[in-house]
Amino acid sequence: MNYRNSNLIYIVIGFMSLLLTSCGKSFLDTKPSTQFTEVDVWSDPNLIQLNMNSIYNQNPWSFFMTSLAVDEARCYDGGNDYNMSNMLMSPDNAGWGDWNGRYSAIRDCNIFLENIDKLPDDPALIDGVTLKDRLKGEATFFRAWYYQLLISYFGGVPLVTKSYKLTDDFSAARNSYAECVQFISGECDKAAALLPLVNTGANKGRVTKGAALALKSRVLLYAASDLHNTTFSGFSNPELLGYVDGDRKQRWQAAKAAAKAVIDLGIYGLYQPGPASTEEAVQNYENLFISKNSIEDIFIRYYNASVNQGADYWQVFPNGYGGIETNGAPSELVDAYEMSDGTKFSRTNPAQNLEPYKNRDPRFYASILYEGAAFRSRPSNLLTADPVGVLQVGTWEKWDATTNKIVYTYGLDSRNSVVYGGGYNNTGTCMLKFINRKTDMYVNHQDDLTWRFIRYSEIILNYAEACIGLGEEAEARTYINMIRKKAAMPDVMDAGAALSARYRNERRIELVYENHRFFDVRRWMIGPEAYHPMHGVNVVYKLNPDHTTATIPTVTPVQITSGKWDNKAYFLPIARSEMNKNDKLVQNPGYN
Repeated sequence: MNYRNSNLIYIVIGFMSLLLTSCGKSFLDTKPSTQFTEVDVWSDPNLIQLNMNSIYNQNPWSFFMTSLAVDEARCYDGGNDYNMSNMLMSPDNAGWGDWNGRYSAIRDCNIFLENIDKLPDDPALIDGVTLKDRLKGEATFFRAWYYQLLISYFGGVPLVTKSYKLTDDFSAARNSYAECVQFISGECDKAAALLPLVNTGANKGRVTKGAALALKSRVLLYAASDLHNTTFSGFSNPELLGYVDGDRKQRWQAAKAAAKAVIDLGIYGLYQPGPASTEEAVQNYENLFISKNSIEDIFIRYYNASVNQGADYWQVFPNGYGGIETNGAPSELVDAYEMSDGTKFSRTNPAQNLEPYKNRDPRFYASILYEGAAFRSRPSNLLTADPVGVLQVGTWEKWDATTNKIVYTYGLDSRNSVVYGGGYNNTGTCMLKFINRKTDMYVNHQDDLTWRFIRYSEIILNYAEACIGLGEEAEARTYINMIRKKAAMPDVMDAGAALSARYRNERRIELVYENHRFFDVRRWMIGPEAYHPMHGVNVVYKLNPDHTTATIPTVTPVQITSGKWDNKAYFLPIARSEMNKNDKLVQNPGYN
C-alpha cells in the first residue's frame, strides 16, 4: 500500500486561494507559498475547503466506468476485442479497482480528520450545520465511500484509520469483510449526524445526510447478497470474502432498514412518477439524465463546460456526428428490454424479429440509439445524405442498372462511414443515455453534465430487493412497480424465483450505464449469464426482387466478441506490487 507522508498539504493551491479570497489584504502582505506552515493550512477555512475539494476530485467517474467490463457495452478498435475480460486479469495486470488510488484518497481523509479540529470554532450555521461539522462529515463520508469501492472489488481490505509517517511500519493485514462492512456502516452513521439535510447556494452538489444514509443502504444490500454469504471452497481465509457466521435474515433486515431510512427522510422522490403516455415516459427518462437538478439526486457532481470541466461527449457520440461512439449496447442488453406490454422480447417471435426496435420499454428509446432512431440534425455538408437526423449504422443494397450489379451505400454512423470510417463500435447501436442532443461535436466536445453517483431509484430498488430476500413479496412488488409506473410499464405480478428474475432485469434496465451491473452480476453470482460470446447486429436494407431497396432493414445478430466466465473473477486480484510491499496481505483465490 502506498501511504505517503503528507503533513504540508496543497501549499501551492492554498496560496492561490489566498490570492483569490483575501480581498482585504494587499498582495504584498501575502506569505510566499514556501512559508506556509501546517498551522496556516489547518487554521484557514479557505485552505481547508480546498483540501476537501481535492478529496472530492479523487472520486472516479466516466460514461463507461465498468460498462465495458460486463454485458452492458462493447467497443472495438482495429480488430482488437476491448472486452476487458476478467480472464485476462492477474496480479501482474491488476489496474481494476485502483487499490493504490483509493488508499491515497483514504490517506487524505485520515489526514483531514486528524487535523480538522485545529480549525477555530465558528458557531455560524450554514444549511443548519457549522462549517467544521460539515467538513468532518464530508471527510468521514468519503473515507467510507472509498472503502466501499475497495470492498466491492476485493472483499475485505486493511482498515487504515490514521496517516502513516515515514518511520511507521506500513504493512497491515486485511480485515474481514464483516469488519469492513461494520466500519463503513458506522462511518455512514457518523457522517449523517454531521452533514446537512440539504445544501444550498454554492454548497449544492456537496454530500448530505441523505448521501451518507444512501451509501449505507448500498453497502448493507451488497453485504446481504449471495456473493458474501457463500463459502469459496479451498480458500483458507473465507472471512475476507464474506460472512462465516451470523444470521443472513438479519442482514436483509438491516439492508431494508437502511433503504427505508433514506425513504423516510421525505426529501427525495421519483422523477416524473406518473407519465400520461409512453411518449412522455421516454422524454422523462431522457430528461432526467440531462437535467442539472432533480428530485432523485442524492449524491451527485456537477461538470461544467464553461470552466473547461464538462463531460467529454466525443467519447460517446456516434461517429457520423463527430464522435467515436465508444459505448455500444450489445444485443444481449437490447434484448433484455421488455416489450411495452411487459412481455419478454424474443427473436424467435417472427413479428418481433422483423422489427426488433418496435414497441419496447420506453426506457429503451431514451437509453440507446439504434438504426433509424431520431437523434439530431446533421451538419450542413451531410444533410443530403441524412436530411432527417437519424442514426445510420446500416448498409443499403441498391441496383446499378448500368452495370447490372448490386452496389452498397453505407450509413453515416457505420464502420464504413464516409465521415469517420472504423469507429470504435461494432454493436450496431450507440449509447443515448446522458447525452444532450443539443451538444454539437463540431463546436465543442464538452458540455455540462450532472453525474448521479446515487439517485433515489436505486434506493427504491434496494428496498425491493431486501424485501425479496426477506420473503416479503407483496411489499417488493409495490416498490418495483413504483419504478415501472414512471416508465409507463405494466405492474409485475410474479412470485418466487420469477419475481427475483424480474427484479434483477428491472434493476438492469433502470440503472443501465450507471456503474451497477458490474457489481450486481458478481454479488448475485450470475457470472456465466453475463460473460459469454457477445453479439452486435448487422443491419441491411436488402434488395427486393424488383430491384427496389427494402424500407425495413433486416437486423441480424452477429458475434462480435468471445468471452467466458471463471469464478475467480467474482473478486479482483490485488496487484503483485502491493503484495510485495505488504507481506501481511492475502491474495484473493485463483490469482496466486
